[in-house]
Amino acid sequence: MLDPVLFTAFLTTTVLIVATPGPSCAFAAAQAVRHGTRAALVTVAGDALGSALHIGIAVAGLATLTRLSDMILPFLQIAGGLFILWMAVQSFRSTAVPSNTAHSTRVSFWAGFFACVTNPKAIVFFVALFPSFISPAHSILVQSLLYGAIFILLDALSIVAYALLALHAVRRTTGRWLNVNMLSGLGLAGVGLVMVVKGYRALPSQT
Repeated sequence: MLDPVLFTAFLTTTVLIVATPGPSCAFAAAQAVRHGTRAALVTVAGDALGSALHIGIAVAGLATLTRLSDMILPFLQIAGGLFILWMAVQSFRSTAVPSNTAHSTRVSFWAGFFACVTNPKAIVFFVALFPSFISPAHSILVQSLLYGAIFILLDALSIVAYALLALHAVRRTTGRWLNVNMLSGLGLAGVGLVMVVKGYRALPSQT
C-alpha cells in the first residue's frame, strides 16, 4: 500500500519537475538535432542509469534515516516544499538553452549519464526531496522502487519528447515554444505549498 496523499504529491511533483527542461533535455535535444533520434534515445538511456544511481543512494540512506525517527519526516516535507517553491520561482525566471556536443553512441550514453548524475536538481530531488514522499507506515523498499521506476519512466518520456520537439522545430523552422516554464512554475508553487502545510501539521509540537 501507499499513502495516497504522498503518492499524489510525488506524482505531481515528478511530472512538473521532469517537464521543466534541464541539462539532460538540452543535451538530448542537441543530440537529436545533430545526430537524429537514435542518439537522443542513447542519451536517455544514460540519463536513466544516472537516475537509477541516485535512487540507489537515496534508498540506502533512507532506511537508516526513517529508522532513526519518524519525527524527521515532517521537517523533510517542509524542506521539500520550500525547495519546490524555490524551483517555482526559478521556473518563472529561467529559459533553457540547448548545448551542443556529440560523437559516438558510447559518448552519447555516458554524456547522458554524467549530465544526470551531476545535475544539482536531480541530486537535491533524490537526497533531500525523495524521502519526504515516503510513508513510514508502509514498506520503504516497495515505495522507493515504485517511485524510482515511475520517475525514470516519466523522466525518459519527457526527455525524448523535448528531443523530438527540438528535432521537429529545426526541421520545420516554424517552432514557437510554449511557455512551459510559466505552467511548471504555477504547478510547482501549488505542490510546494501543499507539502509545507502537510509537514507543518505533522510537526510533533502541533496539537
